[in-house]
Amino acid sequence: MKKEETQKVSDSHDWSKLCPDLLRKIIDSLSSLDFYRAKIVCSDWYSVWKTCVKRPLRPWLIIYEEKYTYCPSMMLFDPDEEKIYRELAGVSDKSYCLASSGNWLLMADSRLDFYIVNLLTGKRINLPPMESKIRGAEVRFKQSRHCSHWGYLLIDQRCMFIVKKEIFQSKRSAVLWIDERTGDYFVAWIFNKHYLFTHKKGDDSWCWHRKWTKAGYLDLAYKNNKLYIYTTDNYIKIFDFSGDFPKEEIKNNPYRNRPFNYNRGVGEIIWERRIAIQKSGEVLIILRVKAGDHSCLFWIFKMNLESRKWERVDSIGDDEMIIFGHGATIRAPVQDVGDGVKSGSIWFVKFDHRPFRGVFDLATVIPTTPFITRDADGHRVGICNLDVLLDAELQVSRRLEKQVNSISPATCVNVYLYI
Repeated sequence: MKKEETQKVSDSHDWSKLCPDLLRKIIDSLSSLDFYRAKIVCSDWYSVWKTCVKRPLRPWLIIYEEKYTYCPSMMLFDPDEEKIYRELAGVSDKSYCLASSGNWLLMADSRLDFYIVNLLTGKRINLPPMESKIRGAEVRFKQSRHCSHWGYLLIDQRCMFIVKKEIFQSKRSAVLWIDERTGDYFVAWIFNKHYLFTHKKGDDSWCWHRKWTKAGYLDLAYKNNKLYIYTTDNYIKIFDFSGDFPKEEIKNNPYRNRPFNYNRGVGEIIWERRIAIQKSGEVLIILRVKAGDHSCLFWIFKMNLESRKWERVDSIGDDEMIIFGHGATIRAPVQDVGDGVKSGSIWFVKFDHRPFRGVFDLATVIPTTPFITRDADGHRVGICNLDVLLDAELQVSRRLEKQVNSISPATCVNVYLYI
């Protein structure tokens, strides 16, 4: 009898019509991930959610727990609550993240299957298998049974290149764009610097673009239906994907025939070159540099559209920041919300012999490493703020040590999700 009464009360109560004051208290008490999920429950919840105290905008981190297998277990780390989410709806085992767009991730697994997943809703969009026919190509991918790698890229039926998980880690270069309202999406990724594959909603297969450059591909960015390509000979090419077939922008490409040149200083080493598109549509070229004792500095260059020359800049705008490798600037708080996250800063992951993660302030040219601790392999994850980035000065913080030490020693923080 009591069970029937409880069921009757539950059935008669419309949870979407809760008193706004009560609902606001419920939403404010939620964890960060559930706080953002609350806004998509229904229109009434969204109306109340907009009146709640907003959580600080900051990148979230995706962490891989490798344990004793060649493929990882993926987790999401919330820096505000210092909380690790191990159960992620829609994410397959043994998957790596290649790129992000808002709440969406571009994923690839050890079977060379690609998919897009929304971390808030768990909604998943499966992309065509890479083993299927690729438009415009005499290449295809083939799975491998070897534990050391995932498969092969075949050219004329011959195994030419081994596909390893490293192409989805430090060597990855991919871009994802998705329209939350219409569901349109675009995906592109580079393999081995010479193979560019794209796919957009409505295509029945992947496309291979072979003759777009005589050089190789370094990095990608996407904005307003246009794919920006940074080539290994330092040119910026732009292709319009608004139609059925991509077309190269010739007249409307201010960077055409204007290669980027940088004369390195004495002792400088360029670790990486990336591009990002500002909200104004201007292209930034970002160099990660080692100079003297400073093992991780960033130089940013923008073209002066009057002189048509690339110039180094020390500001990217009042409300923009860069997630290194993301391909576009993102809106950022003007004031520091913690760990150095604010406008004019760069979030980065350093992938050389001693990987660590941090924030670089363009105004002061000072890097901050918010996550520094030491695991069994000598990699560093944790929290620490530094005035000058010297390896000898890295101090371990205890704030995240307990959380991080609960993860397998082979932990690697890879990309950033901006919720």
